[in-house]
Amino acid sequence: MRGTLILFALTGALLLGAACRGHAVTVSLGWNPSPSAGVTGYYIYFGSSTNINNMTPVPVGPGSTNLAIGGLVNGQTYYFTATSHDSAFDQSSPSPAIAIVAGSVAQGAAGMLSAAVGLPAGQFGFALSGAASGKYAIQASTDLVHWVSLQTNTAPFQFVDSNTAGFSRRFYRTVFVSN
Repeated sequence: MRGTLILFALTGALLLGAACRGHAVTVSLGWNPSPSAGVTGYYIYFGSSTNINNMTPVPVGPGSTNLAIGGLVNGQTYYFTATSHDSAFDQSSPSPAIAIVAGSVAQGAAGMLSAAVGLPAGQFGFALSGAASGKYAIQASTDLVHWVSLQTNTAPFQFVDSNTAGFSRRFYRTVFVSN
């Protein structure tokens, strides 16, 4: 089952991040099921680097589309990616990695993301829902240091980045601007 997995998305992952410094944080992940035939489950990987070989795999059954990962260190950056697998446990290519700084967003201010599937090659998209009439900026980075604003809009809205083919990796974040 070698193929590209287009399923990984964060769903409210940052909403649970309002923990006190030094306390463990739980990140909730959600994804759209893989449209590929023969998928019998998923592996969600997380860790402090984007190298899947250095990440912790969490097996998830085929009927699940969400997972909560607890015990994360508040303020530390974690990377998440996913693969699907068939009955022989042959895995798909990993989804694009998503970075989260655990506990970095105040509760209620974060948007909720869900992946867009079926986009043309070279595009990545998601839907954002957040605080009623809240304005959010979508930002992208290739190094998690330098961020570029791509779009600012009032929630809920759909975002599609049609320029992903020009990057070997790209990270996204939402920034709550105002009500």
